[in-house]
Amino acid sequence: MSNLSGKTVKIEVAFSKIAAKQRARRGDLLWLILAGILLSACHHGTQAISNNISFKGKLSEYELFKGNLSDMVPAGNVVPLQIGSPLFTDYAEKQRLIKIPDGTKVVVAGEGLPVFPNGTLIAKTFYYSKSGNGGRKIIETRLLLYSDQKWNAATYRWNAGQTDAELLTEGAIVPVYFEDQLGKHRHLEYKIPTQKDCGTCHRSGDELVPLGPQARNLNIDIQVEGKSVNQLTYLINRGIFGHAAISGIASLPDYRDSSQALTTRARAYLEMNCAHCHRETGSAESTSLNLNYATPFEETGIAYNKENMLIRMSTMGEYHMPKIGTTTRDEEGVRLIKEYIKSLHNDQ
Repeated sequence: MSNLSGKTVKIEVAFSKIAAKQRARRGDLLWLILAGILLSACHHGTQAISNNISFKGKLSEYELFKGNLSDMVPAGNVVPLQIGSPLFTDYAEKQRLIKIPDGTKVVVAGEGLPVFPNGTLIAKTFYYSKSGNGGRKIIETRLLLYSDQKWNAATYRWNAGQTDAELLTEGAIVPVYFEDQLGKHRHLEYKIPTQKDCGTCHRSGDELVPLGPQARNLNIDIQVEGKSVNQLTYLINRGIFGHAAISGIASLPDYRDSSQALTTRARAYLEMNCAHCHRETGSAESTSLNLNYATPFEETGIAYNKENMLIRMSTMGEYHMPKIGTTTRDEEGVRLIKEYIKSLHNDQ
């Protein structure tokens, strides 16, 4: 009798293993089907948003820098911007600048994007401080120029001598060897986006908009001449921003700051790295995710998409998320979202 019982247990274990494999296969198939649906949804509405101006051929023509361009020293009428939580772009560092016409001001309108005057130029330069040759390597500068109530986008590739950058229309691939900020040596094929690519992330309905310089993301303390000052206050005093009551403006948490709460860090990461598409007016609006930081958790779709979110962030290739702007996995970002998703399981 005990011998028969032992055989029964072995048979049950065998059937259990077979069933588990079948469930796994069904799960893989379901994942592939779901990923295909999501990929199709993310491609929906990504038709190009054309510019209404012609950009200049060289970056130097915009007079953003003084002295040698490669020193990246802003000209006197150009002001650096810093943001609390940045977008991950293949471990590249970024310099953000804003230049507005004389006699105009940026108007703070709540916690979101300010109202920028016509003629505003926002520049973001991507570089690696410790490249393979031991020095800084500047890769590209992206421009957003507001003209006739419309944002226009362009990318400029820096030349080998780092003396200037030339306007691109079709994008480019740049091999980069560098040491990241954690001391790890890396090599990747950096992809400079096309003008159409810009519209994929910067889309809001049928127009382009800036992403990073929201009031809540600018509402941080910065160092100015060795002193810590609130950036919004500094911009107001500098005459770039108009007078505004900033005491009621919240600050977007820095997701890199491990001293802050896990949930707020994770939501800030999703805001800056995913919500530009996964929002009501983004290119992935037809999916079931709304990852705007201000969206209540119950309305984000995170609860029933959390496993797929992690898989797509972790997997490179066609189904990788974000769709544009990265060629390598954000290891620290994946770790953060993995911990966040684990905490959601624990709360259930």
